[in-house]
Amino acid sequence: MSKDLELLNIEVGTFKRLGNKLILELNHNQFRYDQLSELNELKQADSNFLQLVNVVEQGQKVVLTYTLPDKVRSLKDLPHENKAIRSAIAKEIMAQKVVNDSQYHIALNPANLWYYPMKHVWYAYRANELMPYDDKHSNLAKYKALILFCLTGTPYERLLSNPREALAKHPDDYLQQVAKATSLNELTEMVNGIEDFVSYHEWQEVETAQQKTKQRLWLSMAGVAIVAVLAVGLVHKSDERKYQSLADRSQTQVTRLKYSNQIQMALNNHQWSKAKKAMQKANYSETRQAQTFLKHKQYQQALNVDPSQLNKIINTAYDNKDSSQVADWQLPTKATSKQKDQLKLEKAIVNYDTNTLNNQLSFTTNADVLLRMGQAFLAHNDTQDAQTVQTKLAGVNSPKAKYLKALLSLNAAKNEVSDAQKKLDDANKIDGSKDKDKDKKVDSAKSDLKNAQSDQSAAQDKVDKAKHKVGD
Repeated sequence: MSKDLELLNIEVGTFKRLGNKLILELNHNQFRYDQLSELNELKQADSNFLQLVNVVEQGQKVVLTYTLPDKVRSLKDLPHENKAIRSAIAKEIMAQKVVNDSQYHIALNPANLWYYPMKHVWYAYRANELMPYDDKHSNLAKYKALILFCLTGTPYERLLSNPREALAKHPDDYLQQVAKATSLNELTEMVNGIEDFVSYHEWQEVETAQQKTKQRLWLSMAGVAIVAVLAVGLVHKSDERKYQSLADRSQTQVTRLKYSNQIQMALNNHQWSKAKKAMQKANYSETRQAQTFLKHKQYQQALNVDPSQLNKIINTAYDNKDSSQVADWQLPTKATSKQKDQLKLEKAIVNYDTNTLNNQLSFTTNADVLLRMGQAFLAHNDTQDAQTVQTKLAGVNSPKAKYLKALLSLNAAKNEVSDAQKKLDDANKIDGSKDKDKDKKVDSAKSDLKNAQSDQSAAQDKVDKAKHKVGD
């Protein structure tokens, strides 16, 4: 193949790389738009995505053209890098949370990702509801396959169906934990730990190499940084100013490892204040402290540390079926007025304060909050207000809007089953000696109930599929 042409396959088609251009040609029949201009929203700039500069129709094809930053590399080449770079890129991928923060369907196939060491990652193809996208696998399954590809080089496509395939040739304990992860939050924690371990290990190798040279004096920290960077091949000399030196980063990891046992022991003993102090000594960021507390379902502790994580903390509480605890939460004094207003609204949702919910509906734009409001209305059989929320949600987040719509349909189907069951019960109570048509009425009621139950089952399937697309 010519060096000027590179082909990269993703689920919906094949990219062609020509210089700094990335071109994707897709069959027109894969799209559902009425006018091509409906795809122009994908041209909006986003720091996590390659710039889409052109969308045109050419015969029976729709052609999308992206621009590539200078010296960028395809993630398909990542397995050729050293462990430090691979683990750093994996950590950055999880930290970006593009699936959670985007309203679009994003391909997580390595052929769709581009990087530049150490912490620059871009995505190319993202799709709105009018474009083709892969919905055969959950976001968790895709992220597992992507991370295991980064760390081991095992083909992404095989990892999608069997993430443990990477373990056969790479029986490391940390890879076992990645394969077993049950949520994106847990997977993020695992990847952070792996990056910590790899960085510390690389630093130890540098120290060993220095000892073998029988140097009697330690080099200055700046000198160590340069030697470390050159030793592990992190960056070219011209890029030194762009990236944090391995020495500084490794020193941070050494500090964290020093306090890791104290942190874990305090957490195991439910000594939250002690755990917080240990994490601070280990130089944990507020975000990481909050994530650690969340892993132990300590929502109030997470809020105390980092109130900016309020929405994530609430989502986690709902996922853990701990939503009732929201009513007792308090924000620290450093919380913003916006965060305080959201918590008031979240408490109104849990307490089903309809006045507050109706008053705040027109001002609410957070898709997660809107979905919770709609579910609260639906749980109290207020389908009219739930429908109002669904209509607004459709303009904010399409997958969540479709999920709420599916829940509305399921609620209606359940009511139909309940009505049909009541009619059957009434038919069975008919006195056969006074009404010769009792058997016919019972049979008819049974048939109606069977049909209603079938509709409910179909509605439940739609709910499950819509929930799957909302994200893990």
